[in-house]
Amino acid sequence: MPTERCFHCHEPILTGQQFVLEFEQQQRTFCCLGCQAVADTIIQQGLGDYYRFRTEPATKADAMPADLATELASFDSPDVLADLSSKQGELSKIELSVSGISCAACAWLIERRLKQLTGVAGITVNSGTQRAQIEWLPEQLKLSRILQEISKLGYQASPFAADQEEKIHKAELGRYLKRLAVSGILSMQVMMLAIALYFGEWTGIDPEHQDYLRWISMLLTTPVAFYAALPFVTSAWRSIVNRKMNMDVPVSLAIYYTYFASAYATLTETGEVYFESVCMFVFFLQLGKFFEYRARAKARDATSNLLKIMPVTATQLIDGQPQSTSARRLLPGDLILVKAGETLPADGEVFDGNSSVDESMLTGEYHPIAKARGDAVLAGSVNHDGVLQVKVSQPLALSRLGQIIALQQDTLNQKPKLAEKTDELAQYFVERLLLIALATFLVWFFWIDASRAFWVTLSVLVATCPCALALATPTAITCSLARLNRKHILIKNNQVLDRLPDIQQIVFDKTGTLTQGRFSVHQVHLLATEHDNASLLNLIANLERHSEHPIGKAFQPYLHQALELSDVQISIGAGISALWQGQRVQVGNAAFCHAEPIPGAMVYLSVANKVLAAIELQDDLRPEVPALLQALKAKGYQLGLLTGDSSSQAERVAEQLGFDWLEKGCSPEQKVTVIQQLTRQQQKVMMIGDGINDSACFHAADVSVTLQGSTDLAKNQADVLILRNDLSLLTTLLSGGELAARTIKQNLAWSVGYNVIIIPLAVVGLVSPYIAVLGMSFSSLLVVSNSLRLLKS
Repeated sequence: MPTERCFHCHEPILTGQQFVLEFEQQQRTFCCLGCQAVADTIIQQGLGDYYRFRTEPATKADAMPADLATELASFDSPDVLADLSSKQGELSKIELSVSGISCAACAWLIERRLKQLTGVAGITVNSGTQRAQIEWLPEQLKLSRILQEISKLGYQASPFAADQEEKIHKAELGRYLKRLAVSGILSMQVMMLAIALYFGEWTGIDPEHQDYLRWISMLLTTPVAFYAALPFVTSAWRSIVNRKMNMDVPVSLAIYYTYFASAYATLTETGEVYFESVCMFVFFLQLGKFFEYRARAKARDATSNLLKIMPVTATQLIDGQPQSTSARRLLPGDLILVKAGETLPADGEVFDGNSSVDESMLTGEYHPIAKARGDAVLAGSVNHDGVLQVKVSQPLALSRLGQIIALQQDTLNQKPKLAEKTDELAQYFVERLLLIALATFLVWFFWIDASRAFWVTLSVLVATCPCALALATPTAITCSLARLNRKHILIKNNQVLDRLPDIQQIVFDKTGTLTQGRFSVHQVHLLATEHDNASLLNLIANLERHSEHPIGKAFQPYLHQALELSDVQISIGAGISALWQGQRVQVGNAAFCHAEPIPGAMVYLSVANKVLAAIELQDDLRPEVPALLQALKAKGYQLGLLTGDSSSQAERVAEQLGFDWLEKGCSPEQKVTVIQQLTRQQQKVMMIGDGINDSACFHAADVSVTLQGSTDLAKNQADVLILRNDLSLLTTLLSGGELAARTIKQNLAWSVGYNVIIIPLAVVGLVSPYIAVLGMSFSSLLVVSNSLRLLKS
């Protein structure tokens, strides 16, 4: 007698106790009080559709213990809540990790239940990542109540933590590897047995030996069909429930139709067996799915937790005493201490101290900026050399850095999603394939030959099984990704290869992207005729040896003779001075050297209060840039320069390199606006940048690219990461996209052409199942081989 199973979690009911509820006019039995309580909550809230549409059993539920309720209540503390959530007006926003989600119905259930709670303004549950994003009014609804309601539904939720998310992704990767290993290893074993059976058909084989080989083949194929192929069945069932056929429907149908037909032939000792086809088909599909998952995982990891690049802690001055605190808890009016080398944790105003800060992560300009009392400073910028006391003007969440990250999330949601042509073709093909297979069976069974109806239908389904169509796109994409990886190009968004052939506008950031991000001497303006360039530059280089300032590195190549200097003094954010031959030498900005500013000059030299020279610095272009841009223009791309640099150097670079248009002095918001204007004009845009100020507009562009030497946030957010600081690889990326698109078209053309030819032959019974398998295998092999050519180029 079969063991009765729990209606909620499908686990066996092994105890003598009976927990029952009535649902849809039937008595439903449960394994424990926890599952009964969860089911009662779901049904009483009018959410019974969950049980009708779920594709996986729920996780076993347990009644909430008192200590868990106490733990959830701790999240209501204002201090804890401030660390876990962000404020958006009256609303609070939080991201939760939800364990136990097994299918889309689980996500639907949680969303529906929480929307019924007063105070919930919005909720989105992602069943793929097992995460929920909730907006609510904390004055009306406590966070602990939200977590308790999720727990009552049989799921466990907690504030999102990156380390826990990493564990989830590792577990998912392990499942992919296990299924791939099972299908791959068993495919080899079953194929060896199939070769023996094939040769036995030609040379003669004892029935006992044939039956033995078939039974072993069936036993080895069973784990492949019911374990390795499980994701395809789950996907197929979900698509059927949603009334939309996807490629996994005929794939699953073919796998199990072939498996059960072969099993029937084995049990009855009649007909043919095709176990090797089941194993190899599942292995090829799993291989493609595995590589697709690896590509998706990198993109998902990049956006897992953008807040991790924000400062975590701050040193707050309370009654003049420094105390460590959370950066998120800082409020306007708080006084903080920022030491040399530290990242500013909030926007504010310098209350005391002098220093220079690096705002390149936010502005795109590498010029260190002097800061003194009353000057504004930005969260995310790095304090170079002095100690600053800063009065907070904006908390971290509302700082410029926080707004940039919020802007990234908004533009990410607005990113255009191009419908894949293969999905449309697959939907059309699948529907007609199933109708043709059904019609074939009915015609043969009732009008032609009932004994052959099953096998002719199998021939139709196997011969026209969309193996080649299913493999056409993923194999080409997989091989293209591998080819580009070998050429030091990492694709993190699996839609990039489809978008690359349509790119029309290529937009570059300047500082750190076209340029090297390192200063060099561009021009020396001599203001005294008794000195030459070499001697003055050597003098400056001797002084700059005592400074760690980035500008000082521009003069290192001009150090040809060591000079005796004494009484070296560094004025933070202004310059450096020393005694040389009894005279005071000063190198720094115009005010420090008491000089009249000269347009373009950044560094001045004075001896005994006499200004001798003014030096213009430049950020040198990458050596590969001129040839790259010339090649891109020759291919017909429109080139734009979009930079935060407001100096005249932007015009010089744009004119020198022949850009079609220039926008300079742009804030991150303005960069996004320019990209969006281009996309509204139906232009397909690629953006290449390197800083935080570029990452916001990455998601507004169709394709975004950055280099290995870029900021961490830029590398996290870009669709493409070039693993060397070599922009010339951009042409390799673009050609790789064109090659991938051409290969996909060839694969689709072959798979469609093959099916157009084979379908009529299979329907009229001219294609035996044996020939159907060979045809299917040959078609799939041709598609895979064509894709593998990408690895050789």
